[in-house]
Amino acid sequence: MFRFSLFSFLLQRRRRVIPLAVGALLLSGVMQAQAAQRIEFSPDAAGAYPEGIAWNPRAGAFLVSSLRGGQLGLVYPDGRYRRFSTGKGLITTSGMLVDAERNRVLVCNEDVGVSLSSAPGTRNRVAQVLEFNLDTGALQQTYDLSSLSRGPTLANDLALDAQGNIYVTDSFQPQIYKVDRATRQVSILVRSARLMPANAPAAAQGTQPYLNGIVYHPDGYLIAADYTRGLLWKVTLDSAPAISEIRLPQRLKGPDGLRLKNAHELVIVQSFPGAKGSMSGDVTLLSSNDGWASAYITAVATPPELDGPTGAALRDGEVWVVNSRYPRLFADVAQAERTRTFSIVRVALERRPADRRRLPTRPE
Repeated sequence: MFRFSLFSFLLQRRRRVIPLAVGALLLSGVMQAQAAQRIEFSPDAAGAYPEGIAWNPRAGAFLVSSLRGGQLGLVYPDGRYRRFSTGKGLITTSGMLVDAERNRVLVCNEDVGVSLSSAPGTRNRVAQVLEFNLDTGALQQTYDLSSLSRGPTLANDLALDAQGNIYVTDSFQPQIYKVDRATRQVSILVRSARLMPANAPAAAQGTQPYLNGIVYHPDGYLIAADYTRGLLWKVTLDSAPAISEIRLPQRLKGPDGLRLKNAHELVIVQSFPGAKGSMSGDVTLLSSNDGWASAYITAVATPPELDGPTGAALRDGEVWVVNSRYPRLFADVAQAERTRTFSIVRVALERRPADRRRLPTRPE
């Protein structure tokens, strides 16, 4: 959901050769059964370029946000799109969650200059969490984080703990916010130079994203991704939060949305340059057996025709990824309405516990 820089990458695949025709037919059947399923949908302009995604079990549909108009929409398995919530305050909406226990939908709202409602006075200066009624779509609360920062700010993604507290990443600031459920007060949970390189040029502020996806772990800490540097951070929720880098085989390739599958498995949606200047992507499953001090690759899936995937949702244990197509929006805002169809793709991640392959990496 932002300007990106090109870097080279290489994906290596291993192929098995099965000499027996019968075996090949059986394998083909298994591969087809596990193939990605795609839901295509066509929202109006205010709902175009979906960025965040969450499963709404009450509606039997996915909730999606929008980079172009901020509108929240419901996408049904048959491809129908229905407005869930819209309004003047919605500019660009990104990461979102369904909090069924408290009957609410939570979504980040910002202005990165590509919205129908973007304005010079709000570009890179809006950072909000919006709370909607899960049943009606009515706006219930606005949590404004903008005043907590000087300079560019972007509330990108959010996580929720067991008590209902909200944690929000800022892609243009080296900090994570907290929205207290009991007091409804907003604050900076942690700010650290580790979360943004000290040598980041001032010219890149407001264009180069760092902190991106975030999840809450049931053991009481956060995991957050650094999109530009390909890192994962573990952040404790103590009175003085501690930050540690999660050890990986190699750096990730543009980690965007995160979704915790269970206590030991993390789904990462990655978006990176593809052929002929386009954006490609994959979905990587990481596993950890040491409390996320380190992690290794369990599976990598590359569904066809990914064009800027941004987030993932779990539906009955299945992983579904929203294909945002955001590179088209950022490449030429004036031609944004030419792209009308978007998709949500089911991703089959076959676990391989013994597979600790090294991730493809980009130049430093």
